Parts: sequence; structure tokens; C-alpha cells
Amino acid sequence: MAVTFAKQAGVGLMLGEDKAVNGVVVKQLVPRGSADRNGRVKPGDQLLRVGDIDVSGQNVADMRHLIIGELGSLCHITLRPGGGGAPFP
Repeated sequence: MAVTFAKQAGVGLMLGEDKAVNGVVVKQLVPRGSADRNGRVKPGDQLLRVGDIDVSGQNVADMRHLIIGELGSLCHITLRPGGGGAPFP
């Protein structure tokens, strides 16, 4: 799944590391944040790319600067649905 958000300093995701997938997953959505309003992102989804950068296998600290940006700027994130499955646009 590929989604684009207008940044509000971040995109409204609470992230955490999941050793089972060796990567970063969505732990929860910030109420009324960009991701929550988008409606496609769910807790358990794994982050695969931020923009053109492969973030699989990275930790939250390594990727945080890629997501946080100027208010109103865009952030394109590719995710794999929680529970596995292929990434979808």
C-alpha cells in the first residue's frame, strides 16, 4: 500500500520496532492525524519505504528524520499490511 500524507510535523503514526518482521510497524494512529484521516493505514502495518528510501530492517531512530518535516510538506510511505501479504498501492 502506498499513501501520501501532508506532514503536520509528522504523519500521525506511533511507530515501534517488531523483531518478527525485522522492521518498523505502526503501533497506533494519532487521532485526527494525517494517517487517521487517510483511513488506509492500520496498526500492525510495516513500513517498507519512505519516499524512495528502503527502510525495511531499520529502526525507528534511523527513519524518524525521513517522516518528520515541515508543516504541509508531503510524505509518501509504502507499507505492507499487518499480518503479511504483498505491499499494495
